Amino acid sequence: MRRYFNTLGNVILKPLTMRQFPIHLHLEHTTYCNLDCKFCNRTKYIANSQHLSLGKFQELLHGVRPQKLSLTGIGEPLMHPETGEMIRLAKRQGALVDLVTNGTLFTPERCREVVESGLDVIRISLDAATSQTYQTIRGLDVFPKILKGIRTLVDTKQQLGAQRPFVRLTYVMMKDNLHEIAQTVALGQELGVDAANFQPLDLIGIEERRTSLIDGISEKDFSSLIHEALAESRRVPIDTNLQTIWNKRSVYWKKYQVIEPYNEGQRRCIFPWFYTYITVNGDVHPCCYLNYGADTIMGNVFETPFEAIWNRAAYQKFRKVIREGKYPHTMCRFCLSRTLGDMLRDSSAYVLKLSGMKRS
Repeated sequence: MRRYFNTLGNVILKPLTMRQFPIHLHLEHTTYCNLDCKFCNRTKYIANSQHLSLGKFQELLHGVRPQKLSLTGIGEPLMHPETGEMIRLAKRQGALVDLVTNGTLFTPERCREVVESGLDVIRISLDAATSQTYQTIRGLDVFPKILKGIRTLVDTKQQLGAQRPFVRLTYVMMKDNLHEIAQTVALGQELGVDAANFQPLDLIGIEERRTSLIDGISEKDFSSLIHEALAESRRVPIDTNLQTIWNKRSVYWKKYQVIEPYNEGQRRCIFPWFYTYITVNGDVHPCCYLNYGADTIMGNVFETPFEAIWNRAAYQKFRKVIREGKYPHTMCRFCLSRTLGDMLRDSSAYVLKLSGMKRS
């Protein structure tokens, strides 16, 4: 609890030098993936896939001692043969653990392992409500298999009498799937998941794919589809972030189209004061959206102690720029900056679910 209070102070005061480690560690433990999604930049950066060894994982876990661990990166987490053990080790240390998966590996045995590991939150990247759209985006015709796997995961939770993991569908909005947002809300309810989260595609880094990914949809069409999905989310008992998107639909549209940087003054990024991202090869970055830029590497944790990296000149310079309200990278300029309030709202559905309460 003391670390949380200290973190709150750091977020408010924004010091350049940190006296405590980040409470949130975002760790890429594998770069292997079994899909080749049309919007993913993985092939631009990964020549040879690799797994993080369990030994190195333990070194990082004990060294940083995060309160929250996100086992997610540019690969598929469940392809790592020791993901379950990593979750168990982090839970024994008291961390809240989440991961993002494409859902293609949900066998009955794997679902049981996921539930019994103590995983807190699992986000399943679906990005479609039909097989045809899924295959267009993901390249493989495995949509029915994924739906079966999600049902198995939800059923396994019920069979074991477990409240965890909190199951959330995630959906990256693009030209090929915008028309299926409302269907996905209904599908989520049918599958028995806890929530569904929608976000505009981040085109930064893959600008050359603009025509195939986002062109051809007007702001009017975008707003209409969001409104339709929002109405569906009110009809079925499932938590979504569609109200937030609807309230700021013009902002989201401009982000989606990379038209105008997001510069709402009161929203300032707070990541450099409580969060860090570490790649499978040990490179430390200040944000998951800056995870493979050479100019955002703060150091390598397998070459330099994390304590030294966390307070080295490069990290302090990054904090200073963010504190001044500047945007050091293109991705930062188009980012819907995360605030403490955002994270509290995003986690509320999970907390309420575990406590047995309902939203008012």
